[in-house]
Formats: sequence, structure tokens, C-alpha cells
Amino acid sequence: MKKKPISDERLNRIIKYLAIALLTLAVIFMATLFSDVWNWLFKAIKTVVVPVVFAYFLALIMHPLLKFLEKKGVGPRWLSLAIVFILMLAIIFSFFYFIIPAVVKEITAFFNDDFQNIIAYLTSDELRNSFIFGTDIYDKIYNYVAGTDILNTWLDALIPTFISRITDTLIPILTAVAIIPIMLLYYLLDYEMIGDRMRSVIPQKHEKRLADLGSKMNQTVGAYLRGQLILMIAIGAVATIVYKLIGLKYYFAFGLLVGVTNIIPYFGSIIAAIPPIVYAAISGGSPGPLLVLAVNIGLQFIEGNIFQPIIMAKQLEMHPLIIIISILFFGSLFGTFGVVFASPLAATIRVFYNFFREGRLLKEKEKLPAEADVGKDGKT
Repeated sequence: MKKKPISDERLNRIIKYLAIALLTLAVIFMATLFSDVWNWLFKAIKTVVVPVVFAYFLALIMHPLLKFLEKKGVGPRWLSLAIVFILMLAIIFSFFYFIIPAVVKEITAFFNDDFQNIIAYLTSDELRNSFIFGTDIYDKIYNYVAGTDILNTWLDALIPTFISRITDTLIPILTAVAIIPIMLLYYLLDYEMIGDRMRSVIPQKHEKRLADLGSKMNQTVGAYLRGQLILMIAIGAVATIVYKLIGLKYYFAFGLLVGVTNIIPYFGSIIAAIPPIVYAAISGGSPGPLLVLAVNIGLQFIEGNIFQPIIMAKQLEMHPLIIIISILFFGSLFGTFGVVFASPLAATIRVFYNFFREGRLLKEKEKLPAEADVGKDGKT
């Protein structure tokens, strides 16, 4: 049998896809020729995007409290906004006045008391004799490190790099710290007006659907951020109390680490568990590393089975693999900011995806009755 020739419609589609692919490759090739320009442009865009998005996320967290005060009759808007800002400043002041000094005190005590003991332990025969892989493997590792002088080389390279990074990031950080409160103030003061202005540039036939999209996005991301903030405080407080009860030294610093890193899904619990376990193993006192490990497993159980269902009632409902990929992707784009806010950014993308998917399905449903009517008319 002879093969059917390719239809003109299919041939045109193939040519169109090939043209798009070639045009994309040409654009990528041209972009590589001007990589310095693109890097400069991306750095400028990132400098603008990070404070804007950060202020937007803060507005989503604080706006429900602002609306609550207004419903209770606290007005005008500037008065309720002033109360919200004063409350926020009081929380920040309390954190730096009560929590930070305790953590600084523990860190200072660590370097004054335990740091030298840890260095002595790492260079003593005690570690060699108790090395899990045996003394032969320990000797090979020790001789390699000593022979290549890798530690001194690493430190020599680390210090200039650290100073350079601090210099490069200090000005953007100070700029963001100065700009974010001002942007947040205008976000909250003109919250509804900003939404109306954004809707005014949308074609009227799409205005309702896009307004629903913005509302869903704000609800999803805002609920996640508020729930995550409460969850961080709750799990950090519980970790601090439990660490103190089992007699772990520096329980304030380790508990704060549990709370702060909890904002990073899946990886945060691992990051927070490593320092106290390593410290318990090296210090050799009470509690032992196995007890600290068991406590961290218990903390994750409490978070996943008690705090998460109660506090995070509106979950992102995303597959763990998607969240991990979003952490890697946004982390590579925006650094620490991207890692911390990877989940709400991924949630925003999911809301957009569901919005366009629902729109496509709606169009298909609208098309089916029309096609059915055409078929009926054809028969008659």
C-alpha cells in the first residue's frame, strides 16, 4: 500500500515548528555573544524584583490584619495601618531584644569554651581510635589533608571570597532594607487601588477572569506565608523547650535554627538537625547524639502530624518533587531569597497553570454544544 502524502496543514505545522526552533536557537546563540550585557541586565532586574516580591509577600501576610481592624471600626486606613506597623515593629524589637542577645551569648560561650575542645578532639587520637571506618581509613584521610594543606588553602580562598561577597551584597541588602518598608507602606495603604489600576489595563472581556486569578493567587500564597510563619514560631519554640529539657547546651541557638530553617521544605529539617547532633557527638557529654537524633525525628513527627494539619489547613497541594525542583531552580536564580520563597513562587505558578487549564477546558465545553448544533443543522 502506498503511504498517504503529508497534508498541507500538517506540512505547514512542521515548517512552523522548525522555524520556531531555529529562531529560538538563533536567539540563544546571539544571547551568548552578549553574555556580559545579559548578566548586567539580569543583575539589575534581580535587584528590582527581590524587594518588590518581598514587599508583596509581606503585604499578603499583613493585609488580613488590616482588614480585620477596619471591620472592627478602626479607621481611617492610615490609622489601622499605623497600628499594624507599630505591632510589627514591636515584634521585631522583641525578637532583637530578647532572642538575639540569648543566641549571641550562647555563640560567644561556644567559641570561648567548646571550640578549642572540639579542635583538640579533631586532632587527638581519640577520634582516630573511634573513627567509624577504622584507623587505616582515618590515617589516609589525615595524611591527605595534611599533605595537600587543603585546610589552609581553603581558608585562604574562603576569606577573600567572603569579603568580596559581603562587599557585593551589603549595598543591595541595605538598599532593600531601606526600600521594603516604604514599598510595603504604599502596598497596604493603596491595596485596593493598586488592584483596580492593574485591572484597568486588562481588556474588559478578560477582566473578570483575571480578577479571579489575582484573588486566588493572593489567597493561596497569603495563606501559605501566614501559616508558615506561625509554623516556624511554633516548631522553633517546641524545639527550644525540648532541647532544654534533655539538657542540650546552646538550646536557644539550636532551637532558633530549627524555626528559621523550617521555611525550607524537606531540606530545612536536615540542616537544623546536623549541628546539634554533631555537637553532641563531639562533646561526648549528655545528651548523646542518638538522643538528639531521636528528638529531631520526634520534632518532625510533631510538625508533620500535629502542626501541619492544624496551622497549615490550606496546603499548597504540590508534589514533593515539584517543591524540590522549585527550590533548586529559584535558588539558582535568586540565591537565599529563592530558596526561602521557592514554595510560594511555585504555588503562584501552579495557580497560573490551573487558571489557564480551566480556561481551556471551559472553551472546549463551550465549543462542544456549538459543534453539536452545527451537526443537527447539517442533518436537517
